[in-house]
Amino acid sequence: MSADWNLTQAWAWIRWRDPAKVAAYASESHLGIAEEIVFPDGVPVVEDDHRGALLRALQGGGLVARGMAAASGAAPTAVAIAAADWQTLVPVAPSEARHTTGRKVAWRGLSFAAADLTRLWPGRGGATPQRTSLLA
Repeated sequence: MSADWNLTQAWAWIRWRDPAKVAAYASESHLGIAEEIVFPDGVPVVEDDHRGALLRALQGGGLVARGMAAASGAAPTAVAIAAADWQTLVPVAPSEARHTTGRKVAWRGLSFAAADLTRLWPGRGGATPQRTSLLA
């Protein structure tokens, strides 16, 4: 598993604390977790308000997100987004972008350190996703 997770993976970890769920959302092109919330598969929910929990951690500075500025002409380099910026921002998954009419997109390609997420929201029974390496 990667050292950095995308927004959907972060939400999945906070909601279910299940490494398999995190792995399933490695691709941001996935439809998001809304379908699994409506049609649960039996994995116990640990945190119903996964969106609010993540936003509060970002606003309080306990969690740092990295992203690329969405402004035209901005360098395509991921930088840390300041906690103060989250006072007026709301994380929106790419699968939900079509529903953000009237909202300005400030950042894209959000990522979070998996270690920070598992520290703030420990796994059920101490389970944490195992990091894999492509190096032999």
